[in-house]
Amino acid sequence: MEKILLPTDFSDNAQNAIEYAFKLFKDSECIFYFLHVLPPTLGERNMDPESVTTEMLAGARALAKEKLEKLVEKTVTGAGGEKHKAEIIIKFDLFTDAVEKIVEDKGIDVVVMGSRGAGGIRDFFIGSSTANLIGNIPCPILAIPKNLEFETIDEIGFATDYTFVYTKKGLEPLFRIARKFSSNIRFYHVEEGREEWSERKEEVKNGIKKVCEGMNTSFFLLTDAPLNMATRLFVESREIDLLCMAAEKDNFLDNLLGKSPVRQMSYHSTTPLLVLHKDTLK
Repeated sequence: MEKILLPTDFSDNAQNAIEYAFKLFKDSECIFYFLHVLPPTLGERNMDPESVTTEMLAGARALAKEKLEKLVEKTVTGAGGEKHKAEIIIKFDLFTDAVEKIVEDKGIDVVVMGSRGAGGIRDFFIGSSTANLIGNIPCPILAIPKNLEFETIDEIGFATDYTFVYTKKGLEPLFRIARKFSSNIRFYHVEEGREEWSERKEEVKNGIKKVCEGMNTSFFLLTDAPLNMATRLFVESREIDLLCMAAEKDNFLDNLLGKSPVRQMSYHSTTPLLVLHKDTLK
């Protein structure tokens, strides 16, 4: 049974991501954890913590519980939910800390969240709750752009730098999605500047091919274009339905802000993004 974490702030964006998740996993046996995180201290920033009464906390929890119950009833019933179970979780905590604890305690397989769906990866993440999670939890994160409607995933694009061979276990979150839809997985690598193809990259590529035996895969080498432009052209020309990339804990946000090639990556605003943690791929 797959375990899916669905954080929500009850916004339209979060609701859209939840509906996408139910359609993505409609034929799978799943338990969906609906999570709403409340701040550890309610009220104004300068409020004396002692003035936050038990009644205030209980009231906030009760209101969140009522909203979550209505959301579960609407979503699970609407999805036909015979294979689906749901559990409500309310936490008074920092958002990232709450998600990290639940991922560990519940053995979550993937976190599905809404995001802004801007034209580039920097705008997509910066200032969002998603940004604080990526690279900080080992669990895969699926970010759904605003207003995106679910469509069958025929084409998956996977950006790779060929620095190491992925393991079959590490790629299993991607494989599970690919098997559901008999998707094609398109690995692509972008050579920039003076970078050249090497024997080491060829070895890694062949290693990935072996790991992906049985899957519908193909490999592309893109040149004569910066990473962001090459990615955009690849996504649009191949009609990619899901883009996948790997992130590291320590430098992901720096990457996004322009201190390494990965952060330059941008993609079509209507393309969901699956982020796998590099440590889980090794």
